[in-house]
Amino acid sequence: MKLALGLLVISLNLFAHELTVKVALSPAGNFEAKNAKLRGDVKSEGGKYTAEQLWLKIDDFKTGIDLRDEHFKKHFNMAKNPKITMSKIAAENGKGEGELTVNEVTKKIPFTYKVIDPKKIEVVIKLKNSDFKLPAANYMGIGVNDDVEINATLAL
Repeated sequence: MKLALGLLVISLNLFAHELTVKVALSPAGNFEAKNAKLRGDVKSEGGKYTAEQLWLKIDDFKTGIDLRDEHFKKHFNMAKNPKITMSKIAAENGKGEGELTVNEVTKKIPFTYKVIDPKKIEVVIKLKNSDFKLPAANYMGIGVNDDVEINATLAL
């Protein structure tokens, strides 16, 4: 029940971005946490993509189960750290990098992307929850794997 990312912000396309965190469980299973309120302004110029900052509220994540939503938000210490941000984002030729801040920890994170159409790109970020000092999550014998994949669809 961890995110790692968080990513992307405020423009005329308010809430035009979406983010999904894919979480694998141990010993088996998985779930997705979705946030349709990723905010920020992504700029496209000559095949290069940039954003000063993209952000989202942890409270806007939905996993499809109310109890899991509560655990997810508690895991991210939402009361103390209500937002996840990604700043200084630059991408070109299918690869990019940005500074992701989760749980008061900021790290440079690489990502890949593909152009879906002239007005939309899909971003994939792979990271470890432990890199952001998130505690191990376990509920009734089911744990969360450290590796997380984040998928974001960004409107340009």
